Order: sequence, then structure tokens, then C-alpha cells
Amino acid sequence: MAETRLGRWRRTRRYLPGAVLLAPALVVMTLMFFVPMITSLIYSFGDYSGIGPFTWVGLDNYTEILVDPRFQQAWANTAVFAVITMTVGPLLGLVTALMLNNRIPGRTFFRAVFFVPVTASLVVVSTLWKPLLNERGLLNDVLQLIGLERHDWLSDPSTALVAVSAASIWQGFGFETVVFLAALQTIPADLMESARMDGAGPWQRFLAVTLPSLRPTLLFVFVVGMIGAFQAFDQVYVMTGGGPVGSTTTVVFYLVERFRSLDLGHASAAAYLLVAVLVVISAIQFRIARTR
Repeated sequence: MAETRLGRWRRTRRYLPGAVLLAPALVVMTLMFFVPMITSLIYSFGDYSGIGPFTWVGLDNYTEILVDPRFQQAWANTAVFAVITMTVGPLLGLVTALMLNNRIPGRTFFRAVFFVPVTASLVVVSTLWKPLLNERGLLNDVLQLIGLERHDWLSDPSTALVAVSAASIWQGFGFETVVFLAALQTIPADLMESARMDGAGPWQRFLAVTLPSLRPTLLFVFVVGMIGAFQAFDQVYVMTGGGPVGSTTTVVFYLVERFRSLDLGHASAAAYLLVAVLVVISAIQFRIARTR
């Protein structure tokens, strides 16, 4: 019995320093992440304003927001935003990375320049882009010089979401450039040389060697980018405030409005619907990657 207790104490003493070091992080994570997450889940099944009594309503919050026209519009806007940003952004990042992977003059300088917008917050970037896109902004000055009419991009419901997407792409594709560039530099040179000796041209080498080698990186970029696209809020809040006429209202903007109006039940339900959709999208992307 004494030897058993001694062995347990030795094992405990071996893991004790690690447990002590992890404890503060686990406590903070529990208080700042798990407790609010569970609390929000409970709120999603009730009628609660944060002040009065909590009333259990079951799935009513979920069914009510699913038929809410503003929520449906927010989902449509978020989907369009995600498609635009996750089509143009990775494409620009890949093209830029392929260019910077060659030995060109000033390559280090251009790498830094493309990454600079990533270091700025979306609030700063949106603040910079907002005056550029108004009717008297620099973009319209350029359009007028080439004979085109001025247009207030952020006040027109047909162009506001595209304008917000453009600012987001400009801010984020530098990150994708760096990720793709790092992946390109891990491709063995002998693979490229073998393909070149077999008579493969640049496009054939890209399809046969480069693209298959980038598959894990493409999965990472699309999963992380899709999660970020569906969480779009900062740029919408700064540039358009969700307007005009709700044309740029995203799901996160919608649920933040619900929280601000102390409608915690519907806001929490919207948040968990967003989580469910992101889990499904990520699972589909991983499934496609494994299949291929």
C-alpha cells in the first residue's frame, strides 16, 4: 500500500509543474469562453433582456428569426460577401505569391508592401476606404478622368456590398499571399525540374505539380477565410452601418443589433445558427479535401 501511494505521489509530482503552469490559462479560458458560451446557449432558449426574469420558450427564438425577413436578408448578404471575398481574395493571393516566388528585383520590398494592410485593423482599413468610395472620393476622380460618371458606391444598395467586399479583400489578401508563398517555397525543386525535363510548360507544371502541392494550404486558407467572412462586422459597421436599406447587413451585424436592443434570446439563437452553419461548411471543406 505504501509503495502504491508513493508511486501515485511520484506521478503527481511529475505532472504538478505542468498543471500549475496551465491552470491560469484554463481558468481564464473557462471564465472568458466556456461560461459565456454555455450562458448564451441557455439564453437562446429563453426570453431574456438581461434585466427582467428569464422565461423559457424552447425553440421559439430559432423559429422566429428563421422567418424574419431581415435575418434572411442578412444571410443572403453574408453568403454573397463570402463568395466574393473567398473567390477574389485567394486568387489574388495565389497570383501574387506565384509572382513573388520568382527572382524579381525588389522582391523583399514587394513582399512587405503586400503584407502591410494585414497589420492594420479592419476598422482602420474601413475608415481609409470610406472616403475613397464616396461620390467625391478618389475613385470617382479617376473614373471621371477616363470619361465615366461619378457614383456613390456606399449609398447605392446595388454596389454597397461589393464596395465593402473590395475593402476586405484589399486588407486580407496579403495574408493569403504570405501563406501561399511559404507553401510554394516548400515544393521540392527536383519535382519542377523533372516536369520541365518531361516537356511540361508553365501551365502544365502549375496543374500537375504546384496545385496538388498546395492542397493543404488551400484547405487552410478557405477554412480560415470562410469563417472570417461569415463573421464580417467591423467593415460593415464603419463603412455602411448595415445600410443602405439593409443591403450590407450581415449575420453578425444582425445579432449585434439584437444584443444592443437587449433581445438576448434572439441574438443568442442567431449566434448559434451561425456556429452550426460554420461547422457544416468546415466539415464539407475537410470532406472534399480528403476525397480529392
